[in-house]
Amino acid sequence: MPEKRGGFFICLIVSAVIIITLQNVSSLGLTPAIETYNFIPDSVETIHYNVLSAANMEVEVSAEGDLAQYISFDKTNLVGGGEFDATIKFPHVIEKPGRHRLGIVVGQKVDPELASGFIGTRVVVVGAIDVYVPYPGKYVEIGLTGHDANVGEPINFELSITSKGTEDVTITPKVEIYSGETQVKEFSFQKRLLRSQESIALQKQFDTSGLNSGNYTAVALVDYGDVAKDRFNFKIGNLSISIINYSNFIPISKLQSFDVEILSNWNNDIDGVFADVEILNNSVSLASFKTTSTSLTAWEKKTITGYLDTSNFSEGFYDANITLNYYGRDERGETNKIVKVQFYNRPSMLIWFIIGGIGVLIILTLAAVKFIRAIRYIKENGTLKRPRKK
Repeated sequence: MPEKRGGFFICLIVSAVIIITLQNVSSLGLTPAIETYNFIPDSVETIHYNVLSAANMEVEVSAEGDLAQYISFDKTNLVGGGEFDATIKFPHVIEKPGRHRLGIVVGQKVDPELASGFIGTRVVVVGAIDVYVPYPGKYVEIGLTGHDANVGEPINFELSITSKGTEDVTITPKVEIYSGETQVKEFSFQKRLLRSQESIALQKQFDTSGLNSGNYTAVALVDYGDVAKDRFNFKIGNLSISIINYSNFIPISKLQSFDVEILSNWNNDIDGVFADVEILNNSVSLASFKTTSTSLTAWEKKTITGYLDTSNFSEGFYDANITLNYYGRDERGETNKIVKVQFYNRPSMLIWFIIGGIGVLIILTLAAVKFIRAIRYIKENGTLKRPRKK
């Protein structure tokens, strides 16, 4: 009983500490969460921060990262929240190009004597400052985004382009559309000048007319002396549902379930989806039933289920005619598929008893052999204990 009480109190203390820690985490915040700057030699940037904390919480402010030496603060200690300014005095040169991330660390001030164990857990939030140092010469990064659509509907593509080199560039952007490895369409943007460190976003509405439903890839190519590339995968849908799986192994034992796994090929909701299923033997209908009804969101996969009485079936293979019925935007759709299913008899209880009996007989036989060997050993040696090896 004392051990149980001790365990209970330990759990209680740990739970309390966890709750207190979670409360502390939620009571410390920092805004803004992230700031972004392009590196300008010898420039100065000041960021104003707000700290949210519990009324009696003391916090310390510091910086971390490879550019932390260039940051100073007007305040490094706060109680119960407040405000402070972080000032970045950029050097004349930063050798390494690309992104440099600085962390503005606001952490709970903890008494060193309580800093061990759970009670001394320090609560910290970190804000980020990203500084982008240009690459020598010409360098461009791009990003392509879009969305799925249905056949005949337009797709709005957006191409973001950033010059991250020290030199201005002349860019010639275009986007190629592929179905598998085959290019099916292409569209271009105007040729233009992009200054060093400048970012732009270009938009184009793409007409999907003439394309079939399926999976496609848009490849953006921006020529600036070199070529920057990005790709975006998208789908063009039509009002159809695919049957991707079904119950094909059915036991003969009264009422059995029959599952049909379905996949929407449309970029909108589809309502009232259900299946009519007919079991056939040489074109003769033996049973028919309906599955449950459901709805599908864009490109969703689901399983619908129906039930049939298998009592009068014999073992063997049968045809199952599965017909899906559905509606999308008040337009009716239908999918039909004839598949093979197998009906089988489950092993009877007698077979299981026989198998179980054989197993028990084997165990008893092994035990008897071991017992006989032990008796024989006792008769020969007068004891069951084997002499120790020297």
